[in-house]
Amino acid sequence: MPTAADGPEVERLRARIVLLEEQNEQLRGALTTRILVEQAKGVLIERLDLPAEEVFELMRAASRRSRLKMQTLAAELLSSRTTPEYIMREVRHLQDPSV
Repeated sequence: MPTAADGPEVERLRARIVLLEEQNEQLRGALTTRILVEQAKGVLIERLDLPAEEVFELMRAASRRSRLKMQTLAAELLSSRTTPEYIMREVRHLQDPSV
């Protein structure tokens, strides 16, 4: 049976549980995003016949230039059979930086 002395300890544990639940949710979100990005990388590797490192840099640059979150960019790639134009611009830039 809890005593009055247990009060602060119980509150500390409750606060810790809330913090851990928040961290767990953040990690789940990050994992979901990571899976989405990895799938999109695979699609671009297949479509463009480029190494994984170049594809990730390409996605990162396209995300920055188009002001889209990486997960939004990845979702767009996965939802279409064609590669969005802003990605193709990055491919052209990768092949010829003066473009």
